[in-house]
This record gives sequence, C-alpha cells and structure tokens, in this order.
Amino acid sequence: MSVKRSLLVVAVVSAALLTIPQTAVARPAAAPCAAQTNCWWSLAGFTGQSATWQAPRPPGSCASAPNAVVRSYAFYGGQEGYFYRSNNCTGESRAVLANSESADLGFDAYSFKSACVSCKVNAGTLGGRQTTSHRP
Repeated sequence: MSVKRSLLVVAVVSAALLTIPQTAVARPAAAPCAAQTNCWWSLAGFTGQSATWQAPRPPGSCASAPNAVVRSYAFYGGQEGYFYRSNNCTGESRAVLANSESADLGFDAYSFKSACVSCKVNAGTLGGRQTTSHRP
C-alpha cells in the first residue's frame, strides 16, 4: 500500500471517529448548599424541608433531625459523623465525611451523631456504606 493511500485511510477513519455521537454521562444534581455550610433535606435529591448550620457540633453529641427526618445532605462545613435511622443515635447508620454529599441516604434518618469518621477511615475500621467527597 502506498504512503498516500495509507494517509488517506487514516484520514477517513479519523473523520469517521469524530462523527460518532458521544453519549452524555449523567451527573448527580449538585446540592444547593453554600460553602462552609452543612445542609439537610427531608427528601431525596436535596428537596423538601431544609436546615443549615455552620458551627461544628461537639464530638459525640447526638441531635435529632431538624425537620423530623433527613433523606439527603451536603456537608461543606467540615462536619463529620453518622446519620441514624433511630431518633437516639443508635442502630443502623451511614457515615458522613467532611466535604461530602448524598442525594439519598438510602433510609430516613432521624438523628445525627458528630464523630471523627475520617479517623476511622484512615485507620481502616469504617464499615458500611461510605459517602463520596464532591467538593474541596
């Protein structure tokens, strides 16, 4: 095959690849929560009644959900801890790392306990479902 013919084949194949439609990757909805703030919502998808706070809660403190239930959250204020299915910070829980969000906890949470989750992550002792960091 000649050099000209090889270059022509490469050009045609390259042009064909450029015309293949690219599929869009769905991204989760961004939580409407300001930087340096922690936010809770009563429904999945960062909807429903909401509450915000900026000051970190004391380690080990247990707080009832401000709207009676939490289904989604965004923690951009450095807070870490666990959401619980119960109203007294016992039983099934979900770990919450600082600077993370979740559009759906997977259950209705009724309480939150402040704790150093990253300490357990760094030590390799955190079990269960973890959240993913989305913002610096």
